[in-house]
Parts: sequence; C-alpha cells; structure tokens
Amino acid sequence: MYANMYTRKKEEVENKMTSFEKDYKAALEGDEIEVLTRRKKEIEDLEKKLRETRNNFRAQCIYQELTQLRDEYNKIDDLF
Repeated sequence: MYANMYTRKKEEVENKMTSFEKDYKAALEGDEIEVLTRRKKEIEDLEKKLRETRNNFRAQCIYQELTQLRDEYNKIDDLF
C-alpha cells in the first residue's frame, strides 16, 4: 500500500515538471548530448520561424520563447 502511494506521488511530481526540469534531470543522468542536440534543433527551428514571420506580434512571441530556450540551453551546457 505505501509503496503504491510513493510511486503515485513520484509520477505526479514527474508529470508536473517543466520541459527544462525534465531535460536538466536527463542531462544530469547522462543524456546531455541528446538533450543539447534536441534543444539546439528547437532553437534553430524558432530562428527560422522568426526570420519568416511578417506578423509583428507573432515575432515578439517567438523572440521571447527563443530567448528563454537559449538561456535554458546555456544553463544545461554549463553543467558540462
């Protein structure tokens, strides 16, 4: 009974983690290359969208997300 409660709590915590927290945890566990390459691809895709968009509001949203992803990428990269 108690083991099942612990497992459920652990799953709930993992479900509530942000993508950065999940990637940070994965990088600490040894998957840093996969995490960094995937995040680099996301950054490149957003940079491409930013260049292609003509909508000013959409460009601001993309730029904000791009800035956040770059900061998170640098934090993960600084671990190694």
